[in-house]
Amino acid sequence: MPEILPLVTSKNEVSKLTTMWAFVLVAAGWFANELALAWIHDRVPRQVEPLPDLWFSIFPEVRGAIHVTEYIMLFLVVNALIVVICHQHRWIVMRRVFFCAALAYAFRAICITLLQVPVPSKNTYCAPKGDGSLATTAERIVRTFWSAGIEQLRPRELCGDLIVSGHTLTLFLAVLTFRQYTPRRLTYLGYVYQGLSYIAIICILLSRKHYCIDVLLGYVVVTRIFWTYHSLQYSFHQGEFDRNALSQTCWAWIVAVFEMDAPPPNLFLNVLEWPSSCPSKIRRTF
Repeated sequence: MPEILPLVTSKNEVSKLTTMWAFVLVAAGWFANELALAWIHDRVPRQVEPLPDLWFSIFPEVRGAIHVTEYIMLFLVVNALIVVICHQHRWIVMRRVFFCAALAYAFRAICITLLQVPVPSKNTYCAPKGDGSLATTAERIVRTFWSAGIEQLRPRELCGDLIVSGHTLTLFLAVLTFRQYTPRRLTYLGYVYQGLSYIAIICILLSRKHYCIDVLLGYVVVTRIFWTYHSLQYSFHQGEFDRNALSQTCWAWIVAVFEMDAPPPNLFLNVLEWPSSCPSKIRRTF
């Protein structure tokens, strides 16, 4: 495999600082979501019937179905993380995925702040309203931040994180990452995982955690951000960035910053390896 040798020797030249900035962005996006949820909880309409929804009019509520969603979501996220960490260009893949996640969650934070709608189920518990003070908001953030929105870790108390489904964002970002950065011989697994994501989506709707429009918007947002970034990075390395209509996106300039030290597409091979400094005899390359 002579074409891989220059890539292996050049990996130390990759700027880890840029990746750290991408991590800061995704952390800021997640914090913005927690802040928005803590603030809007007191503004969610109470004693109001759920909005009309086509899915709800056809299928009954299955309250425990959300647990299936979260088991699938955790499984897919772990698989995506393994791919990212074991990729031979892990620092480049990390910054791409982190930035897409940051942008998706920043958009979600804006959406749930702009519009509050009634909860989709009468069985959903919403904690009592607070006094709206800064101290109350901060206490809510501290109490819920570590659970990452997973009800297995902490029962849901705050209401209002609708409009764009966070579970949907995470599910499809994990699937997109896995399919984009795994070797070709693992393609069939990508299709299996995509099927699991659809099952998870069905369980979200059965459990009445989101309206149909929330799930649809979550899918549209995360797929368009992911595909837009990767289309722009390809155009950047081909010298056709300005000719790509997507370069008119307000955040397109960040792609040029993040991709300056990345290899061009023809040299960017999806090779997984053991992410350590172990001797070459015990390193595993897939």
